[in-house]
Amino acid sequence: MGQRVNDTTWIGASPDVVWNVITELSTYPQWAGGVRGTEVLEENEDGSPHRARFTVDAKVAEINYVIEYQYEDYDITWHLIEGDTISQLNGEYRLYETEDGGTEVYYALEVDVDLPLPSFMKKRAARAILEQGLSGLKGHSEAQV
Repeated sequence: MGQRVNDTTWIGASPDVVWNVITELSTYPQWAGGVRGTEVLEENEDGSPHRARFTVDAKVAEINYVIEYQYEDYDITWHLIEGDTISQLNGEYRLYETEDGGTEVYYALEVDVDLPLPSFMKKRAARAILEQGLSGLKGHSEAQV
């Protein structure tokens, strides 16, 4: 069973801007810590990614995985299709417009790797991925405004 972590942050950009940053996978190496490369394997009719391959520097090894996305309004969810040394990767972004025109972002992640690590280390790694992801998303989204 994977380690589940979640957090919420406020971003000084509209949900449309944040949505575009999340779905523009080619920019992930610029703002998503550890992501070395992305490849959209399949798109939806609106051009949003449906299936994508990621290459990530996980400090101990380079990991490749394929995830599949689903969208509903401003909710984006994904799950693992296949991966090297990774057995679970489920996540979600939920975007809520705030009264000031910004966006409240809820981000949840459940991840497990096929490495003999104690659960507290897996939890710490999942938390670091989450925090880096939110921080990078915030910075890159606000730079678009």
